[in-house]
Amino acid sequence: MSALKLASMIFFFVLAGCAASYPLGIPESQWLAMSTEQRFQAQQKQAELDRATEEQRAADARAREAEAVKQAAKLEARRRDAKYGERVQCVFSDAEAHLGGKWRSIEPVALDLVNGMEVALSLVEPSGHKTRHRTMAYARFDGQTLSLCRDADHDRRNPSSCLRILGTFADYRRGIDQRINSERYLRGHLRCDLAPARGASGLHDYRQ
Repeated sequence: MSALKLASMIFFFVLAGCAASYPLGIPESQWLAMSTEQRFQAQQKQAELDRATEEQRAADARAREAEAVKQAAKLEARRRDAKYGERVQCVFSDAEAHLGGKWRSIEPVALDLVNGMEVALSLVEPSGHKTRHRTMAYARFDGQTLSLCRDADHDRRNPSSCLRILGTFADYRRGIDQRINSERYLRGHLRCDLAPARGASGLHDYRQ
C-alpha cells in the first residue's frame, strides 16, 4: 500500500470519528435550524434518557446477581440433601474445546451435579495465552444421562449441540472413566463417580 493511499485512509477514518452526533438522534440539518432553547431541551431529554438507561442496566444487573445467589443456595441445598445416586462428581481433563474455529486446550473442569439441576460452567484456555478464548457450557445429570451442552435448557433447545454420557446406577457407582469426543465441540477425558450420601445409613441402604 502506497504512503498516499495509507494517509488518505487515515484521514477518512479521522473524519468519520469526528462526525457530529446530536441528542435524540436529531439530523444535523435539523439541529442547525433549532434555536438555543430547543437544543438545550433536546440535550436535557437525552440526559434523562441516558440516566434511565443506566438505572435500568444497574437494576437488571442487581436482579441477575440476586437470582444467581438464589440459584446457588438452592443447588447447594440439593447437593447437601441428595440421596445416594442423585449426585455425581466429575473431572473433565486433558480437554479441548472448539473455540474460534479451531481446537484449543482448556483448563480442567470439576463438575458437582445433582439430579434435575443444571449447572453453568466456564471453559477457558489455560493462562499464558495472550488472548484466552472462553465459552460457557451447561451440565445436567438425570440419574442415568450426564449432558454437557452449548446452550442452557438443552432439553428444549438445540439438543444436537450436546455431548451425553449414558450409564446405569451400577456404572456410576463403579465410576465412569472414558475418553469423549464430540465433533466441533468438546473432547477430552471424563471421570465421574457418585458422591457419598449425607448419612452413612443412606449409603448402606443403596449398596445392599
